[in-house]
Amino acid sequence: MFVAGCIALLLVGSIGATVRAEPYRIIELGDLGGGFSRARAVNSLGQVVGESTLPSRVEHAFSWRSGTLSDLGTLGGQRSRALDINGAGQIAGWAQDPAGTSKPALWEGGEARELPTLGGASGVAWGINSLGQAVGNAYLNSSVYHAALWSGTGVTDLGTLGGSYSIAYDINLRGDVVGSADDSLGREWACLWSGGEVRRIEGLPGGTWSTARGINDRGQVILWGDTFGGAAHAAIWDDGVVTDLGTFGGKESWAYGLNNRGYVVGWAELSLGNYHAFVYDGTSMTDLGTLGGMFSSAYGINDAGVIVGAAMTATGQWQAVAWVPAPEPVTMCLWVLGACAVFVRRRAAAPGGSGSGIGVPARVCLWRR
Repeated sequence: MFVAGCIALLLVGSIGATVRAEPYRIIELGDLGGGFSRARAVNSLGQVVGESTLPSRVEHAFSWRSGTLSDLGTLGGQRSRALDINGAGQIAGWAQDPAGTSKPALWEGGEARELPTLGGASGVAWGINSLGQAVGNAYLNSSVYHAALWSGTGVTDLGTLGGSYSIAYDINLRGDVVGSADDSLGREWACLWSGGEVRRIEGLPGGTWSTARGINDRGQVILWGDTFGGAAHAAIWDDGVVTDLGTFGGKESWAYGLNNRGYVVGWAELSLGNYHAFVYDGTSMTDLGTLGGMFSSAYGINDAGVIVGAAMTATGQWQAVAWVPAPEPVTMCLWVLGACAVFVRRRAAAPGGSGSGIGVPARVCLWRR
């Protein structure tokens, strides 16, 4: 660890001038041995969650902190995914039980706990706030699901806009929930649950459908939706004003996360048809690039501006990554220290090494625009 720390400090020092000139560095977080990983969310402490494949190619939820990638396990079944994490380290997602049914799940202290449904067999917890309130969707029966709110040990059906289906993706500190719901004609619209009521949020002009994907503590909402029958675009809703975030020259863009500063992340299509992760700072979109491949996507961003997601390598593998704001040398140092720690443990665990742990494949990458 001492050697890793020295290497990280030397590395940060040697690129000090470059760090101040370029907006982000991309860091590969590794995987659970199966060659695939995707980061879904990052909290204020820099803890990252997502999913990765094991050597058996089965997908498990993971958490990452300071260079350590941990398998979160399941509810006794084969698969699981971690979709969000709050500042207290509580993780929302889903996990399979021994029968193979996907249950809404909450991880605390490394242990998975099944959350109740609305009478049906399965569900998903998509988001969680700092108070431990989780939201998602749960089945009422074998075919119908509604947006659900989990608080304490109970679950609340959030209802719809008059139709059969609804889903909740995010919740802020005030308890405002966003997602989408069907109206009486079966059309899907972005909506906000607040104060015990649900209302539709206006999407892009001329749109025939929309979904609200996230909300911050300021009440800003990120949307997906079409416009005048065209392709889907990412947008941000702010007190009734909807801004189309556009693309990188292609047809589509999708937003997945935002922070309390109003920064939005997701992916946008390029003119060639491939897509790259982006961050929108309230004025313009920045292309975050890849690990040498054609695709990348960003899913979460914390208030420090650290962005997480997945990027494709030159060999076509998807790997969980973090894009760290370059103007923060101390933050970059901490992330590099963690990544170097992974490298040291991996070398120690390799044949002929001195360690006894299982190596986690990870590389540190410096990305230049």
